[in-house]
Amino acid sequence: MTEPSDEELMLAFKQNKAQAFDVLYARYKDALYRYFLRNLKNEATSQELFQDLWMKVINSKENYQVKAQFKTWLYTLAHNRLVDWYRRNTLEQNAFEENTADDVDGVINWNPEDELQTMRLSKEIKNAVSKLPFVQREVFLLHNDALLSLPQIAKMLGEGIEKIKSRYRYALSKLRSDLERMR
Repeated sequence: MTEPSDEELMLAFKQNKAQAFDVLYARYKDALYRYFLRNLKNEATSQELFQDLWMKVINSKENYQVKAQFKTWLYTLAHNRLVDWYRRNTLEQNAFEENTADDVDGVINWNPEDELQTMRLSKEIKNAVSKLPFVQREVFLLHNDALLSLPQIAKMLGEGIEKIKSRYRYALSKLRSDLERMR
């Protein structure tokens, strides 16, 4: 038996089937929280926007219509929430210190040197991503964390595909350059 699509689950939730929401939440909670955390670099604010987003989904269920992929709709809501927060708070994108806590799962053949190397590399990558201009960082995270295609991101942001491709290329180029400099 195949899993129901996100759109089918949202339509079921619209019909007051709470378990459908539970499945959607489980599918997207980690990626959405990371999206906020990597853009804001502040756990409390990320948690607040994350909760606000899910309340928006709940409150939008009556009016929900399948006009695009659910994932695109959800990340559009997340993007809009993030932009609203930036506008309201008029903060620069690097105003908060980066949260350096890393969740490291147990590994069968644990090697502290490998783990330390991985943690350093992870921190370097997070630091390099946090230095990207907001428009590049957002496209990079939506593509790599949220796994949205560049055309989906273009549609979501209301931008041309070439502009989104350009932002993504600039982000990759800057990340490569920054990481090579660190070596």
